[in-house]
Amino acid sequence: MEHTLSRRETMSSVGAGALLLGMPGSLLARAPAFTQPVDTTVGKIRGKRIGGVANFLGIPYGDDTGRRRFQPPTAPTPWTDVRDCIVLGHQAPQMNLGPNDASGPSPDMTSAFVRQVMAAGREGMEVGNEGEDCLVLNVYTPDASPVRKRPVMVWLHGGGFAIGSAGDPQYDGNALARRGDVVVVGINHRLNALGYLYLGALSDDFADSGNVGQLDMVLALRWVRDNIAQFGGDPENVTIFGESGGGSKVSVMLAMPAARGLFHKAIIQSGPGLAMGEKADAIAHAERTLAKLGVAPADVHKLQSMDCRQIIAAASAAQQRGGRVLGPLVDGRSLPRHPFTPTAPDESRNIPVMIGTTKTEATLFMAADPLFGTMTEQQARERASRLLGDKGNAAIDVFKNLRPGDAPTYWLAAAATANGAWVNSIRLAERKLDQHAAPVYMYRLDWEAPFAGGALKSPHGIDTDLVFDNPQAKPLMNGTGPEPRRIAAVMSQAWINFARNGNPSQRGLEWPSYTAETRKTMMFNVKSTVVADPDRPARILLSA
Repeated sequence: MEHTLSRRETMSSVGAGALLLGMPGSLLARAPAFTQPVDTTVGKIRGKRIGGVANFLGIPYGDDTGRRRFQPPTAPTPWTDVRDCIVLGHQAPQMNLGPNDASGPSPDMTSAFVRQVMAAGREGMEVGNEGEDCLVLNVYTPDASPVRKRPVMVWLHGGGFAIGSAGDPQYDGNALARRGDVVVVGINHRLNALGYLYLGALSDDFADSGNVGQLDMVLALRWVRDNIAQFGGDPENVTIFGESGGGSKVSVMLAMPAARGLFHKAIIQSGPGLAMGEKADAIAHAERTLAKLGVAPADVHKLQSMDCRQIIAAASAAQQRGGRVLGPLVDGRSLPRHPFTPTAPDESRNIPVMIGTTKTEATLFMAADPLFGTMTEQQARERASRLLGDKGNAAIDVFKNLRPGDAPTYWLAAAATANGAWVNSIRLAERKLDQHAAPVYMYRLDWEAPFAGGALKSPHGIDTDLVFDNPQAKPLMNGTGPEPRRIAAVMSQAWINFARNGNPSQRGLEWPSYTAETRKTMMFNVKSTVVADPDRPARILLSA
């Protein structure tokens, strides 16, 4: 089960608002110039040059989804004039998320600490500007011309399958394009009920409704294939990458027959997607959603003309805490099988994969627990038993021994992290390796953010702005010292190198591929190093 960040009323289990949209102030302060028009398959567009990088924002890759709600996307209507693509397009309508199980039995959403976390969560986010005409993408390129072919890095944003936007300032692609001489693409697509509510059991018209959000991404990758050469990109060297829910989206794309051949490498950050939804659960959820809307199953087509906010709210309320149904579905059509259960998919057997997590992902989700930072060892054990069952006490024992200087709160956070994103990343890597086809590279981000005196250590989501070489996008979380800039330089270069040639090694930092024998893992920190089989006792306990 993955955890996600909400960008409306909650930020994961803690809650969050959001940041007014826009580019970083340092970029806005410059005087951008229009680019020359660029040909695309549906019409000419122009963007603006900012700091040596051409920015094309809000490019339509699909038609208004409000016209085909719950149905596969279609290409946009062609235009004849030159279209200015200089402002962000709509982000998909967002859904509120509530507390999850890591928040403790009685989450406190109003404490001073939670308010601090909420303020940090607002950094780097976009709010507002929502609409169903959301099939847009952003392109950042050093040179919008077909003279050279650069690696293409396509970002699938986080937020589970419920919230998020490629327009977040933390995902601004200027720094990454500039550092690596690469083309960066960010995709918006349908989310939550509009992207994943399965109505196929009620009408054949909606046979694909449980995966239209994924089909949006496929259409975007087809746009990249057909158009990116005009922006200086190489359509034969495309890497998809994503964090949290974005990592799960990458995992699903690796198993979708329709996506085969549209990308050539994949990076999964803190979001290993081993299995997706089952049809029976999705059908039951759809029935509960219609009941909350007061719509009879025979009248399911009424949902195509209702206020989408009503549908999203009803679908959210119909979800059961701890369950996830508003996400990709094994429907026997666009997703014929679970992505990495029981094995890795043949569709992507030759695709190199890079995968990893942060060291203490779970601290973000635990922040609303009133005992966060103060719990006793016994309280940590009680929480661990609730989260991990019979392995709870043993997990606390393992991390107490591995990290004796930590307080009990962090033994629990380490156990929850390991049992979730970390062990599932290892499982995905092992199943990929069983194909004996393409390499896998494993990493972990151990750097501890200075936020609140290091209270969250290395929380979920701390890697995104570092990978984009945008550490300044989160000053409350990262601080303003030299460390985040130094780590961002190393991490972003590794991502660039992997996108360029399939090997993330860089000068002075060799990164060997992962194997079941050595389990060599890159540990990113102020001084990054490779460690063989880190936290081995925890891996043995929790992966059994």
